[in-house]
Amino acid sequence: MRLISIDDVSLSADYTVFRTSPLRDIIASAVFFLLLLACTGFYVWLLLYESISAWGHLVYLWFAFWFGLLFLMAWSRYRACGLPSNWLVRMGREHILVKFRSFHNHLYPDSDRVVIELPWREIDWVRKVRETSHKDHADGTVTEFFTYIDIRLEVSQQELDLLAEGLDEERLRQPPRSTLSELRHELFHARKQKKPAHELQAIKDRIQHEKVSRHFKQKSGVKYHDVPVRLVHENILRLRWNAISPDIKPALKLFCHHTKFEHEIQVVTDSSKKELSDQEAEDMIIERISRGESIDAIELVRKHFGYNLEEARKFVKELGG
Repeated sequence: MRLISIDDVSLSADYTVFRTSPLRDIIASAVFFLLLLACTGFYVWLLLYESISAWGHLVYLWFAFWFGLLFLMAWSRYRACGLPSNWLVRMGREHILVKFRSFHNHLYPDSDRVVIELPWREIDWVRKVRETSHKDHADGTVTEFFTYIDIRLEVSQQELDLLAEGLDEERLRQPPRSTLSELRHELFHARKQKKPAHELQAIKDRIQHEKVSRHFKQKSGVKYHDVPVRLVHENILRLRWNAISPDIKPALKLFCHHTKFEHEIQVVTDSSKKELSDQEAEDMIIERISRGESIDAIELVRKHFGYNLEEARKFVKELGG
């Protein structure tokens, strides 16, 4: 087993590729776009033929804003699904490649070592895992369903430590900065240190040049707290298989051509219970963070450990990066 970068992966090699399906995001984009059109069209019709109160203007604009925002979010995810970075597993004859960077974070450099190269001989077995998750919500208890593929590794402790370190490094990685962002930070520190006026002006000129040229060496972006791959029980790699294409049945058939298949297991997590053990709470908090559910993770930290809101936010931020 070894960690390699995305740059080291040959896209032309003979692999079976498993990636996030764009179908759900196409449907979501279409629905929110139609709602936006309907809301805008009805608002324009009312402006032309009816009288609207000030509150009416605010209501229609509020709905249009949220439909537009949700459409842009779904469309952004759909576009990310179409990029070459959208893959979770590449399965070959000699080995499989598992990318533990979310396809949402495609702006990160491809030179980072975020791909696990696993020879088939280092895989003991695979299995399907179904999770039923119950959690508190304002309207009561909400139930969600998740599907995973577990891969039991037969590697040395040193290799497991290296893998755990790589996963932690990716989880805590900060978003990349653009040249423009770096120059603004440089100007901030120069002003803080009371640099001479000509040095400040030189930095301002470079900032202006970057704004005009727009030729960034590295794009800036936000970080999506989405962790599709985790290490559980020390030597089991857990891959989240929701919305992955091909789906889990053909995937397991292909896995079984190369390694053993263990019986399916079902896991139930219930954060709505009044009493949780420390281990149960820890597992649930980490799971929430790995799925990008920071608000749920914060509420669970407050509920179990008795932290105030600021302490819980800091706790989750340190865990999730």
